[in-house]
Amino acid sequence: MATSGTFNFNLDIDEVIQEATEMIGGEQTLGHTPASARRSINLMLKDWQNRGILLWSTYTTLVTVITSTTTYALSDSTLDALEVVLRRDNTDIQLQRISFEEYQIVPNKTQTGRPTQFTIKRDRDNPTIYLWPIPENSTDILNIEGIRALEDVNKSADQNADMPKRFLPPLTCGLSYYLSMKTPGTEPDRIGMLKSNYEQLLKTAMDEDRERANLFIRPKLGYI
Repeated sequence: MATSGTFNFNLDIDEVIQEATEMIGGEQTLGHTPASARRSINLMLKDWQNRGILLWSTYTTLVTVITSTTTYALSDSTLDALEVVLRRDNTDIQLQRISFEEYQIVPNKTQTGRPTQFTIKRDRDNPTIYLWPIPENSTDILNIEGIRALEDVNKSADQNADMPKRFLPPLTCGLSYYLSMKTPGTEPDRIGMLKSNYEQLLKTAMDEDRERANLFIRPKLGYI
């Protein structure tokens, strides 16, 4: 039996829209509302980001601290920081994350020394890291593991979604569900079936995307 010998199957956004349209029994063309479909995809991707960490959207960046500087702004595509590690003299020291409320009640925010804790202020445009104590030198390096936003879907030709191929099934089925709610005459039972299929496919893909290392519980440290 002959097989293809290829492993590069993918769908561009136009093909995702067409497949989703076929799933709800609509026209098998891009015809009716490609702009509406792209908008639905972007809303769905925002929902995915709210549901949990997508491993492919994590990244690492290095930032050199500055003496007596508390805050360090992250890029506007960053949603949050998972971990911050301080590197000094080729030794990595993991910083403890505290809530911004906990940071607000730290009694001496002007204390300098080797940072041991950090918090994230998640502003509308981009998050900012606050360090405590305030760095005492300009040689330590922060190794920051962040989570970035997924790239938007737009009108570019032959565009692929910003995700691994294993997320194509929930992307396509999810879009069919979103579009079915906007398509007049779609039977409620069909909308319910598409939603159920979508949620199951998304759960399967996100379960597959989980980190496989053993759970490590880190003891909580105090301020002093």
